[in-house]
Amino acid sequence: MKTLYLLLGTALLAFLAGCASQHVYIGGNDGIHLARYTNQGLPIPRSWMMRKVDTGSNVSYMAVKEHTLYAARRIAKGAHCVDVFRIRRNGSLKKADAFLIPGNHGYCHISVSQDGKYLFGSSYSGGFMDLLSLVPDGGIIKLEKRFTFTGRSIHKRQKHAHPHFAAQTPDGSSVLVADLGCDKIHVFDYDAKKGLTQRQSVALPPGSGPRHLSFSADGKFVVSANELNNTVASFKFEKGSPLLVSVCSLLPSAWSGTSYAGAIKTAPCGVFFVSNRGHNSIAVVSMASDGRLKLANTFASSGDFPYDLSFGKGNMFLVNMKSDCFSVWEKDDGWKKTAAFTLRRPMCVIAMP
Repeated sequence: MKTLYLLLGTALLAFLAGCASQHVYIGGNDGIHLARYTNQGLPIPRSWMMRKVDTGSNVSYMAVKEHTLYAARRIAKGAHCVDVFRIRRNGSLKKADAFLIPGNHGYCHISVSQDGKYLFGSSYSGGFMDLLSLVPDGGIIKLEKRFTFTGRSIHKRQKHAHPHFAAQTPDGSSVLVADLGCDKIHVFDYDAKKGLTQRQSVALPPGSGPRHLSFSADGKFVVSANELNNTVASFKFEKGSPLLVSVCSLLPSAWSGTSYAGAIKTAPCGVFFVSNRGHNSIAVVSMASDGRLKLANTFASSGDFPYDLSFGKGNMFLVNMKSDCFSVWEKDDGWKKTAAFTLRRPMCVIAMP
């Protein structure tokens, strides 16, 4: 009997492990939607459902810290905010706070410090990056400081500074800001009490247009997805300063046309996935031990203008903005789309751990 109970207990644990759910949030013109497993595990096949969990609209980017979700959005012409939501166990959202962004410009990207003390908001149209202080429960206290950038570069879209991304380095010592308008990565020292102190700026090749950044698994390298020339560039950290190592195209050599690099994420296997908006593909980029990059592969995004992507529990999640599509992908011999949903102009996607 004891053996029988042990076998039943083992089977139950295996079934419950198989039933572990995955919550994925998609933000865009129709607000925020939740995609999740309706069931999973043997002998029940995996299936997905999606529902709207926010009554608002025009979400440009989201960030998650523990059980709090932050959403940057436009609420009216010239009026923008960051909404703060509590994430319930079933994945639904409860609005807890809202911060009205001073001025006429909103954030195209947001991220939260590793210690949960600050939110970094990048404004492409405003040319600034905001440092917002947070309370322990995740609510926003105030705007601590606004850093305004100046400069330009050679492309017709580079007449002004356009910060497009800000995030902390894996070791927590710095915050890096990708400035698409100036072809620079601005480096800030981070201190939990003092906030941010600007230290230096590192230049990319003219006309690159750095949009988003990601980090190697060991934290020694940062990789920039460069929107305007559809490349990626790697930098090695030397005494806290990024030094350019290599630049790599994201497009097959035989292809010609107009395309723009979009989101970049580090995949669980250590390679970098970058969305090609125009070529309508995902570029897979490998990195050698010295930080040199190589385009390993591209595969079709199964939609128009792949805008953002995320990874979670063996899946890749992708939004194609112009074809109004959110899709789920699984790794097989390659990556295979296994589910798709229609929603209006999706801009961002984030999978819960």
